[in-house]
Amino acid sequence: MNKREDFVNDLSLEAHFLVNILRAHVHQQAMPVIPNDINWRTFLTLCYATHYAGICLDLFKSYDSTEIPADVFLQLKSYQLRVLTSNERLLIQYKTLEQIANEEQLLLYPLKGITLMPHFYDRNYHRHISDIDVLIDGNQLSQWEQVLTKNNFRIKRRYAKSRFHEQHNLKYDPLQAFKQNTVVDFHVSLNSGFHHIDIPIESLHRNRNHSHELNQVDQLIFVCMHAYKHLYYGQINLLHLMDIFLVKKGVSSTMLLERCAHFNCQREVEQALNIALFFFGDNKKNIPSWQRAILGKELQSNKLSRSTKCLFSYRKHLQIPVSWHLIPSYLWFQVFPSAAYLRQSDGYSMYALNWLRRILRLTMNR
Repeated sequence: MNKREDFVNDLSLEAHFLVNILRAHVHQQAMPVIPNDINWRTFLTLCYATHYAGICLDLFKSYDSTEIPADVFLQLKSYQLRVLTSNERLLIQYKTLEQIANEEQLLLYPLKGITLMPHFYDRNYHRHISDIDVLIDGNQLSQWEQVLTKNNFRIKRRYAKSRFHEQHNLKYDPLQAFKQNTVVDFHVSLNSGFHHIDIPIESLHRNRNHSHELNQVDQLIFVCMHAYKHLYYGQINLLHLMDIFLVKKGVSSTMLLERCAHFNCQREVEQALNIALFFFGDNKKNIPSWQRAILGKELQSNKLSRSTKCLFSYRKHLQIPVSWHLIPSYLWFQVFPSAAYLRQSDGYSMYALNWLRRILRLTMNR
């Protein structure tokens, strides 16, 4: 028995069943037999936690209705309707952003769920969207702030810790907008300096399909990089694995390798692809034990070993994302960040007071 089979067989009955029906769906195979002693409450909780509940209801329609309790159908239907309502609201808000971009001649690319859901999933409620992520040109940030304010969005600016952090892309989404319970994260980079991988927006712009749509290869690279970043720090959204699997179907391996080589992100994209293929049952793929531990944690709340926790803690807190000669500057601004960065929580307190609050917060979170 290989490690992939060991991983699946070590799962709880409910997690095992969920993985099997998802695998059957993506490979267009017959649905697996429902275990006789399945705990439906545990299974529903797992579906909600992994955000697969919206798609599970439709997958259950291929079974005899007598095999599944009526209240399970009702709860999944209720969840599905909530996802549909939420997704439709987010799609309408994105259309508003797209209209603003066209009128003001601003660059805008949708990222993650808001663009994957309508293109790669059969129904709008199959892919749960929690917020809107978009990519913009960093040089147009002030213009976006002005026009969003004019269109009744509430704005929150996320400041880099210093000019040093800003110059070295040590930030991710510098702007957030809020309207009618919708959160929009504005990104100015597909990677934000992670692992020194540079993905310039000019290259994406030249390679795009349409005015507001990234090329599918670049979209896949972003989804993989986003999943890998979470994986690197010890967590993964299992829904992202289906994103990766579905987007990869329309991308040739040769084209992907060439594009990854251009951005120097082959290793990161390959690891994200491997864990997605492993999860969906590719017999040729295996992943390291620490990645299997993350999957186990997400599927059935397994506790990570102490050594695995230390690995993630080291990566999160001790690894410096800048070259060695910049370390003194990096550490200085980590300890003494800018006043604007410290003020963003309340907007008015003194530097010393905010600095002390930050030190206390960091100490208490350790």
